[in-house]
Amino acid sequence: MLNVEGLSVCYGPICAVRKIDLQVRPGEIVALIGANGAGKSTLINAVLGLQRAKSGTITFLGQDITRWKTEKVVAAGISVVPEGRGMLADMTVLENLQLGAYHHKGDYGPMLEKVFSYFPILNDRKTQKAGTLSGGEQQMLAISRALMGEPRLVLLDEPSLALSPAYVDKIFRFLVEMKRQGLTILLSEQNARKALQYADRGYVLDLGVTVMEGPARQLADDPEVRRAYLGGE
Repeated sequence: MLNVEGLSVCYGPICAVRKIDLQVRPGEIVALIGANGAGKSTLINAVLGLQRAKSGTITFLGQDITRWKTEKVVAAGISVVPEGRGMLADMTVLENLQLGAYHHKGDYGPMLEKVFSYFPILNDRKTQKAGTLSGGEQQMLAISRALMGEPRLVLLDEPSLALSPAYVDKIFRFLVEMKRQGLTILLSEQNARKALQYADRGYVLDLGVTVMEGPARQLADDPEVRRAYLGGE
């Protein structure tokens, strides 16, 4: 579904991502793990068209999207749950969801009912301003907003950030359910233990380069990964 080849993304003279190769197959959850500054968010932003590649290619469903504008990428079937959730705080829950359906072709009502069935609390609070929700509720709203356009691929950037352990578990279990329903997910996550627990495959990034990749369970059992990212020996 998504193929990244030789991707480099630079901010002036500093390259945050250097010659990265990455593949995401249909129906997978693929995790990007690594410390702050590893290049995870830059890679997500490059796929979405928010950062321009210095070199390399990004292909989605067989189309080269490397130079596409973000709105065209989203219309093609890629949605994002940004780091920090990106709520429009003074707009209601319902208005935030309606914005997520901007590129939806046809009636988005059935999808709205579906996301309310996933997270009933959002239906209960649909007239409430998004900025008054708890952190966990805002993350539910951010994910639901991303789903409103019925994407093929969802990019999640640090979905566990500043959430309680209970909400983290709930969000990750929901991602697995979305996978069962046919959604494909690329996940950038500092909580490597949780990401590898739920992902199918993973890539370990360090200072903008891929230092390891493979099945999630294999990475979770690797001594170097455990030592560097999982707090184990």
